[in-house]
Amino acid sequence: MAGSRHPVRWLVPRLALAAVVGLALALSADVLRSGGPRLWLARHGLPPPYVPAGERVDIGDRSLYLDCRGAGSPTVVLISGMGDGAGSWSAVHDELAATTRTCAYDRAGIGSSDPRGTHTLADAVEDLRSLLAAAGEPAPFVVVGHSLGGAHARVFASMYREETAGVGLVDTFDPDLQADSIEPLLGQLRDGYVAELDGLRDLVARVEDLDWPTSEAQLRAASVAGLPVEVLRAPRHEPRLDAGTNDAIAAAWQGAFESLSPGLVNYAIAPGAGHIVQVDRPDLAVAAVRRLVATARGRAARG
Repeated sequence: MAGSRHPVRWLVPRLALAAVVGLALALSADVLRSGGPRLWLARHGLPPPYVPAGERVDIGDRSLYLDCRGAGSPTVVLISGMGDGAGSWSAVHDELAATTRTCAYDRAGIGSSDPRGTHTLADAVEDLRSLLAAAGEPAPFVVVGHSLGGAHARVFASMYREETAGVGLVDTFDPDLQADSIEPLLGQLRDGYVAELDGLRDLVARVEDLDWPTSEAQLRAASVAGLPVEVLRAPRHEPRLDAGTNDAIAAAWQGAFESLSPGLVNYAIAPGAGHIVQVDRPDLAVAAVRRLVATARGRAARG
């Protein structure tokens, strides 16, 4: 009897092993067809795993985490969205570092960086500049922000204008532009959008420990005029509005961004991308930053 039960006892684990092997082979084939692990992950909306290669840097009273890779000028500085750190750029960090020096970091209170208490966008930008200086990372800088990071990038470029060679805005949080250029076009939906934006302001303040009213005033006062700007946005469509109004809103967004630096803004939509464009369309994010790098190098060569 014992001998007759032996094959049954081993049948289930063998079938399970065969299923695992089959799935692994199918996955491997799919990864190869996609062009490799990074492209497979991007196709499925997943960033590659972040492998920390940076270090905490003392900026005086606190330490912040900084991960710089590659070599060359200008130095690209990647600024993450709300509550995110250096790892949010894992899909593009190494590719950009193959072109020029590229740094990502954790803001105060995020990831491996020490907190600093309630502060403003300008305070956070001063932190970033102190971090780059303490780490010996040289200007000029191309600052690239995703989501809330775009507000930091705009304020950085304004505060450190002589050290900034370009600005990248990747599906950014721009409450000033929305309030001024988009809300007037929303008709009966306006009150709902205003309430949603106010909720986002409150969320940003809580998550990032920001004095947001002061920060938004700093954002409105910031100027990037005269600097090359790359804007890359996810597609948007409001199904409750007609096609004509949606077209007007799309044109208003483009016009609002182009007004930031007239004649020097390249505005593009990332087909197939959601909010985290650098993960969904890393190819477009890399291309946009490389254009800023090429422009900065061309200007430097001309003196």
